[in-house]
Amino acid sequence: MLGLRVTVLVSVLAAGAFAQATPDEAWNAPPESTTPPPPPPPARPLPVSPPRTSFDAAYPPGWRAPPPQTLTAPPVIREEPNHTSLFGGPTLGPWKRGASFLLGFPLLSMRAAIGLSERLDLGVGFDTMYLLMNEPRLTARYGGWTTGEWTLSGAFEVGWAFFQMKAAHETNGPRWMTGRRNLNLSPMAQVSYQGAHPRAARFVMDLGYTLAFDFEPYSKDPLGGVPPSLVLGHNVMFRFGAELPLSAKTSFVFLLGLDVHTRDVDSPVMPSASVGVVTNL
Repeated sequence: MLGLRVTVLVSVLAAGAFAQATPDEAWNAPPESTTPPPPPPPARPLPVSPPRTSFDAAYPPGWRAPPPQTLTAPPVIREEPNHTSLFGGPTLGPWKRGASFLLGFPLLSMRAAIGLSERLDLGVGFDTMYLLMNEPRLTARYGGWTTGEWTLSGAFEVGWAFFQMKAAHETNGPRWMTGRRNLNLSPMAQVSYQGAHPRAARFVMDLGYTLAFDFEPYSKDPLGGVPPSLVLGHNVMFRFGAELPLSAKTSFVFLLGLDVHTRDVDSPVMPSASVGVVTNL
């Protein structure tokens, strides 16, 4: 029995030695590679989500803020200056119209005018001493010469007056107070000053002369003889005031003045005062 185990062990060791000594399997086996294997591709980093904030909670993912807007200043609205004047130096301008209404002492006055050119205005007017004297008038103004904030124009008015009473029966009436007679010619110079602001007040001043044609002279003295058929009266007028613009077309007007009469049958000096409006028609 012992000899059989020894015989089997020797046979196994001999077969293993024979297998290592046989070169067929080693010859047919592929040669061992000396090149190292390629490195594995680098791993892509996983996206890291930013920490969530209150902004992310208020707006969903993918929301984009709108492009910034350029802030622009609101348009500047410029006030239109008031150029409508019937008592100051500025003329109305081509085909522009103006009108005025004055309530005062001793006269109530209305005027309407239209500009025929840059320097010429023509118009009509009506003066009344509250129906005791009524005088329609034609008016003209030429100039509008401007130097800085000062303006100068020349004006002319002609009117025919109608009186409720005859001259011989009148005592301290409209003739005595106004110095006017049947036909009245009144040239005058108009000067005004206005600041640069569109709503600046326009200060006005008139210096005028009235030549009155009296076709109804009468004799106070019974022995004075027959009166002449025509007597002339000479009056000097000074007036000042202001046109206060309320809008681009309308102004409030107030005027103060003095009339100096040279005939002895008229008042030596008569003050005047008027308030009213001037507007662009």
